[in-house]
Amino acid sequence: MEESLNLGWALREGKTPYFIPPVELSEGEKRIFIQLCELLLQNPSGELPSLLKRYCEEKNVLLDKAAGEKIVSLAERCVRGLGIFDFLLQDDELEEISVVGLQKPVFVFHRKKGWMETNAFISSEEHALDLINKIARPLGRRVTTQNPRVNAILPDGSRLHASIPPVCPQGVEITIRKFLRNPLNARELCDLQTLSLDAAAFLWAVLYGDVSLCIAGNTGSGKTTTLNALFSFIPLNERIVVTEETPELFLLHEHCVKILANEELGVGMKDLVKDTLRMRPDRVVVGEVRSAEETQALFDSLLAGQAKGSFFTFHAKSAGDALQRMQSFGIANEDLNAVDLILVQKRISFLDKKTRAQKELRRVTEICEVAESKPRVLFETKNGRLEKTGGFASSLTVEKVLANYGFSKKEFAAEVQKRKKFLLAMQWLDFRDFTLQTQDYAFGQKRAVGAKRK
Repeated sequence: MEESLNLGWALREGKTPYFIPPVELSEGEKRIFIQLCELLLQNPSGELPSLLKRYCEEKNVLLDKAAGEKIVSLAERCVRGLGIFDFLLQDDELEEISVVGLQKPVFVFHRKKGWMETNAFISSEEHALDLINKIARPLGRRVTTQNPRVNAILPDGSRLHASIPPVCPQGVEITIRKFLRNPLNARELCDLQTLSLDAAAFLWAVLYGDVSLCIAGNTGSGKTTTLNALFSFIPLNERIVVTEETPELFLLHEHCVKILANEELGVGMKDLVKDTLRMRPDRVVVGEVRSAEETQALFDSLLAGQAKGSFFTFHAKSAGDALQRMQSFGIANEDLNAVDLILVQKRISFLDKKTRAQKELRRVTEICEVAESKPRVLFETKNGRLEKTGGFASSLTVEKVLANYGFSKKEFAAEVQKRKKFLLAMQWLDFRDFTLQTQDYAFGQKRAVGAKRK
């Protein structure tokens, strides 16, 4: 697409890691397209096919059906839609879209390939402002020089953050974190080597019991993605209460209540965590625990024993660091035992020795249980693989869940191996089908039927 069309955005020539195919228009089609856009701006409620037909009749222009559909589609995208963002928002593999300034490449975060440069760029400050306000207008929000930033949740659950000068010195910044409706499942995490099959089978078995799980890691390590994947293992008939600042979790449980923090209204995460005490949940999920107040509210919930288990994410480099941070937030040493398991996940930069290509990897580096207020390692990374340790044989967590199954330790170990084999055979399924299959294996089809209704 040539910039001379004054779209406010353009596509550069040449291949890029993420390539948006251009819409090729002849010189005659370009003229018709420009006129159609002007007609639509003059008549915003007009139907594009009718406007195009009238224009062609008035100008005595012959246009075949394919060319007409192409022009109408592009005009719809540019005038009523979001331009190149429409194309990017339709790609379910993308987690984030980022504009870092005018005339600079738009970047996307691919859930399997990481950050990728696209061949698109925004060339006009006017278009950037119009794009932001198109997205924010249905929410009753608007960006102006007097109000140069916006932070909002879109109707589909995606998150918008945008800013213009003077907040953004490079002219414009737009970040959209998409709400994924087909998130990665546990088997896909194993295929990506984020998680091992042994660890996935173990977590599947123990999370059925009364177990609380902390997923710790650095920013962008995929903590929420892993948390979401593990919920395929939680019975679908349980009542789940989810507290988040940004809606990121996609669960198939019909009896799932989501409550969102809103600092503008004075409703913080700590308030929502306290509210869960009155909501009779089977499981509590706290999207991210950051402050001392939120940590204390979470432990009040854990120690009250009001749910079978609580799940939360936390910023820490290791299980030991996580426990130390919790203590620094005012949690008593003996109360740390309320957390059963800590899974540590990291974002790792990797340089391929042969191709010299740099990649971003996400790896679960250790899974620990909390014993006497200290981490006891059950799985750790050896030679790049997540493997069981000697502590697994005397696991307190396994002892705790044996009663849920009526198993001996030997029978439990055999069940974990069966689930590992089952996971090994679970290929090429999306999140929904994977959840149904695991639920059917664990509880029988009747338990899984509810997930089919959405």
